[in-house]
Amino acid sequence: MKNIIFLIPFSPPYDVYKTLPQKNSWITESGNLVHIFGYDFGDLVLKALTQYYEDYNCEIWQPDLVADKIYTTQLQERVIHRNFPAKKIKLFKRYKYFIYLYSQELLKSAKSYDNENTIFMIDAQFYKYINVKLVNIIKQSKILFYHFVNSKLLLPNNIININPLKIINNLLIRYNKIRWLKGVKNLLTSNNNPEALNKLKKIFPTMNIFLFEFGLDYDYWRPVIDKVEARRILNIPQDPFVILLSQRLVSEYQVDKFIECLTKVQAGREFICYITGHGTLEYESYLNKLVIKHKLEETVHFVGYVEDDVLRNYFIAADLFVTVPYMFAGSYGAVKCMAIGTPILHVNMGDSYEFLKKHNAGEFVSPCDYDEWAKKLEDIINGKIKVKTVPREEVVHYYSWKRTADDLNYALMNLQ
Repeated sequence: MKNIIFLIPFSPPYDVYKTLPQKNSWITESGNLVHIFGYDFGDLVLKALTQYYEDYNCEIWQPDLVADKIYTTQLQERVIHRNFPAKKIKLFKRYKYFIYLYSQELLKSAKSYDNENTIFMIDAQFYKYINVKLVNIIKQSKILFYHFVNSKLLLPNNIININPLKIINNLLIRYNKIRWLKGVKNLLTSNNNPEALNKLKKIFPTMNIFLFEFGLDYDYWRPVIDKVEARRILNIPQDPFVILLSQRLVSEYQVDKFIECLTKVQAGREFICYITGHGTLEYESYLNKLVIKHKLEETVHFVGYVEDDVLRNYFIAADLFVTVPYMFAGSYGAVKCMAIGTPILHVNMGDSYEFLKKHNAGEFVSPCDYDEWAKKLEDIINGKIKVKTVPREEVVHYYSWKRTADDLNYALMNLQ
């Protein structure tokens, strides 16, 4: 039996997840709420692994700035999530101070688990201090590094700059990054940027790269009702063209840019845009003010966080699902829409983009060409472009939790 320890290198974003169901919650002695959500990638991946393989006991470890002790909950059989008390520390590096997350209790626990029967899964991003500290502690266990964002971010950075001090700073970053990546013997990532992965392999030829994709409950994500019924249930008008965005409301997803893009669309029919998801109070307020500024109150509707049964109805009700971040590894919402059969407008990056492109489906735009967004959207609404979809059986085959478990198990069994 192998022990798998998955490190989540950030504190729970309580301000962003405030509307999520809170099943595993505690009140600290100082009156603060500690909560284990169970929705992070580590939770999902290890739940899939233990569902199909009995060879692993799995734990997800997360530093928590709110926690005053170690809090533990069992997500399913052989899957435990622990929140460790953490704090922010200030360190002087590259001519200035940086704030880092640190958990002495987490690192102490790592020492006690460090043996030949344990495999640590650690984020491959070197700038996260707790990742570096954990790697330095581990002496006997093997490490499977993971990278669930765009693979381009792993490549050594460009040093060119007109400012000599910034060149020196960039050189230091590049040097430290290369030194860190030389220690990454095993990497688990998705096929979100094949070009970047090929470059990474050329720079670090001994790196063992394992590919995998996040699975999908395809028995759930299917068109259980038709579009007319979905709109009736959600109180959405039947006639307008319905656009849907569904993701966390954070700046990198460019929801603000999409709202501004809608002002440029010259549509020959009425359209409505629904946006599900949640963010900080400040960012949600900013988006609402943007809608008011552009007088789009009748066009753009924020839904907030919704449970899966409601979200599925929104996917069914939509004529077009849109995802337009400036940098990401892929869209889980897009995958769900593929399984349901909803047409997709997607930026030209990420594993979901690669899958759509392979199957000659979807429509694509560049991440920062906002005029292109408006033109493409206008042509889709007006019927000049018919967006193709992927056959459901292809989606089910590629994005299954069984495949996720198989791919992860293969990586764990073949570590250097």
